[in-house]
Amino acid sequence: MAMKPTGMEMGFLINGKAFDMGRVDFVARAGEIELWEIVNQADMDHPFHVHGTQFQVVEHERDGAVSKPPYLAWKDTVNVARGETVRLLLRQDRPGQRMYHCHILEHEQLGMMGVLDVMA
Repeated sequence: MAMKPTGMEMGFLINGKAFDMGRVDFVARAGEIELWEIVNQADMDHPFHVHGTQFQVVEHERDGAVSKPPYLAWKDTVNVARGETVRLLLRQDRPGQRMYHCHILEHEQLGMMGVLDVMA
């Protein structure tokens, strides 16, 4: 929930911000391997999706307990359970802007989306 001048409204945020197509939220370099940490502080699960690449989930953490996946697999979406942190390795190979977002359409439409700019 977010407070607006008109009162309380439902809003879904990433890093405290609602989606803005005119804003670049992260910049990456093509070919570099990055460790992303997706933290879900909400009271519901959110399937996290990244456009333009696949990633490998390397850890799940909840209430201080860390677990590894049973095997490494290439994914483009991972469920991040409520109260969970998911760590993933990804590499963007193609320069350009792309999206990352919650893969629940209503959450995405309510602002749970961001822009990633991959530089050559």
